[in-house]
Amino acid sequence: MNEERVQGKKPDEIYCPSCAKPIGKDVVVCPNCGVQVKELKVSAEARAATPEEELEEGRRQLGGVKVLYWFVIVVLALCLIIFVPVIIASPQLTEETYTAGGIVQSIMVLIFVFGIGMAIYIIPLVGIIKRKPFSVTFTRVILIITMIVFFPLGTIIGATLWKRINHPLAKKYLNYGI
Repeated sequence: MNEERVQGKKPDEIYCPSCAKPIGKDVVVCPNCGVQVKELKVSAEARAATPEEELEEGRRQLGGVKVLYWFVIVVLALCLIIFVPVIIASPQLTEETYTAGGIVQSIMVLIFVFGIGMAIYIIPLVGIIKRKPFSVTFTRVILIITMIVFFPLGTIIGATLWKRINHPLAKKYLNYGI
């Protein structure tokens, strides 16, 4: 007598819908008949992105860098607008006498100092907006300066933005090292 033994289903097994043989719960394709039993779950990161999605993600990564640059440029411009009238009004506030040449020199120094400061931030900002590869290098330099000059807060902001500028999609967006 040749009786077939009935195999019981184990708790970690399911039956193949095609051949009705028990297979493991985590199996995607039946090893007996080759039929796909369930869909393979793919994470969002493993999913291939379209070139448009990659460029959009690269642009989003650079958003924080652009916000920092605009903030610093506006603050420097406000400082320039505030300090120039103070220099002009300073002869009336102090007992010393200033010559017109001294006031003009002070204003020119302020414009030069704040103008250089704004230019340092404007150059990489324009590079990011126009998607130039040099903006990655300039941004790294600016972030190092920001981390040193504005020590506690600048270091936190600089470290966060450093990760963003070094993101592969941000570099791809800026055509850096393609």
